[in-house]
Amino acid sequence: MSSRLKRVDGLKDLKKIGFITPSSNAALEPLTNLMLHQICDQVSVHFSRVQVRTLTLDEKDVNQFESAKMAEAASLLGDAGVDLILWNGTSGAWSGKGFEADQEICAAITKTTGVPASTSSLAQLEVLAQYGIQNFALATPYVKEPARQMAKTYESAGFKVVSEAHLNITQNTIIGATSFDTIRQLLRDADSPAAECIVVGCTNLPAVAVLDEMEHELGKPIFDSVAVTLWQALQMASITHPLHGWGKLLRDHEVLGGLDAILAELLSATSASRTTIRLDIPELNIGVDDVYAEATAPGVSSLRLDSSLNQRSLATVQWLEQHREPLIQEDCVNAEVPPPKPLMGVYGVKAQALGPLVWRDTLVGWISIHHLPGTREWTGQDIAALRSAMDQASRLLESAGWV
Repeated sequence: MSSRLKRVDGLKDLKKIGFITPSSNAALEPLTNLMLHQICDQVSVHFSRVQVRTLTLDEKDVNQFESAKMAEAASLLGDAGVDLILWNGTSGAWSGKGFEADQEICAAITKTTGVPASTSSLAQLEVLAQYGIQNFALATPYVKEPARQMAKTYESAGFKVVSEAHLNITQNTIIGATSFDTIRQLLRDADSPAAECIVVGCTNLPAVAVLDEMEHELGKPIFDSVAVTLWQALQMASITHPLHGWGKLLRDHEVLGGLDAILAELLSATSASRTTIRLDIPELNIGVDDVYAEATAPGVSSLRLDSSLNQRSLATVQWLEQHREPLIQEDCVNAEVPPPKPLMGVYGVKAQALGPLVWRDTLVGWISIHHLPGTREWTGQDIAALRSAMDQASRLLESAGWV
């Protein structure tokens, strides 16, 4: 049993989210539960199903998503006393019925159960609006006709699908078994320079598992239907906890945005190659082995996806733990306190400065400044900028209640 769940008095304390899923969907339930593991002391999810097997524009397939069937599935969730219900499927967008069909589904669910309702497609509209997206790439597992219809549906709402790729699959069970490598290539094929983001249109394609790495590779957000539906559910439940490891949408939080801004300012003030922050906040599933905020100079690789080192075991971190003062290293190769070899060998760091973040006598994290071109002398102005960033970050974390 999760130690996090033991913090609450019982399951009665959790917000209960209900999802209606296609009967042949094998992806969204395990993925949703994995994403919510980080906040299992705040929310529980409950599933009902409607029969869905194949995904084409044939009348028999389109009729699988009638609002009466959704209301019947919702009534079963209503018996469990859920707080809200979402249709975790994208049918309105690709079936030709449009977003009006999703609104009809929501009305039928609320009429039947008395709780608020939404859908994956309506959630996608909210996400695109929140990020100010106009032009996007579309990635789906479907055959040509549903994929084309989905593009038309979004274009009817004022968006432009500037590029598209699909996998030509009609059987939903096959969609759920799509390999991660195939999904990675689908996202690459869908992308184009004109696209501000990529929309993954399907709640049975397990794309959410590769979002972090593919957003980094392609340099833009990817709004996957499973993640988008969960995001909408959490918004409706007034849960704002950031979820790490599942893409930008679920990770985005005003505190992390503030830390990114502090690091960007530090990067500029020191003319560095990279600035990062590592934090140890178990309550938020944040650990120092991962980088949660970062700024990089053009052409400099990110450390966000590299959690290969046990940071607490490093000599530099142990020095910070002991001294609680900035560690200034002008020549990493010949430093008295040796930096990790991968930092130098893989990422090419020649000089660095580390600033500890201490809260109530505990080292809760640190800020790093990396310089790649060569050794350098860190000036008093550089160190003052680091201390300023440490102070700003500490105040931000404290005011947000993260420490």
